[in-house]
Amino acid sequence: KTLNEWDPRFSGGVDWRSRLDNQRGAVLATELKNNSCKLAKWTVCSLLAGSDQMKFGYVSRNHQKDTANHVILGTQQFKPIEFANQINLNMDNGWGILRCIIDICFKLKEGKYLILKDPNKPVVRIYDIPDNTFETDEEEESSEEDSDDESEDEDDK
Repeated sequence: KTLNEWDPRFSGGVDWRSRLDNQRGAVLATELKNNSCKLAKWTVCSLLAGSDQMKFGYVSRNHQKDTANHVILGTQQFKPIEFANQINLNMDNGWGILRCIIDICFKLKEGKYLILKDPNKPVVRIYDIPDNTFETDEEEESSEEDSDDESEDEDDK
């Protein structure tokens, strides 16, 4: 997984190019503060997959205005269990949250729902959405072809 450097002049962060070699801990601490959810998600994925190691890459743009070309400034390896302890990630708490969300979903009437976390608040919202939401044109075309095939079969009889 990669952590991407933001322009430190605008983000108030640490300039990775000058600090990564001798202050790797400070760079990681800043990323934990700014991207704790992302790092926790990667850690949980590693734990669930049973990985022995997880590796983070520190990536920056070659030039601030060039969005296509990047350079790897460094990498860092962790054992998922040790990293989870460092960031105070409690898997029992995560399973409890999942169980709570599942219980809430079972109480809802049958339908299609969208679960979103509010980015600015510690709140998860569940929205009732129409059943055909997020269906692609290919799915719609294949269902139309299926209905056409059924009508042709009835015509043959």
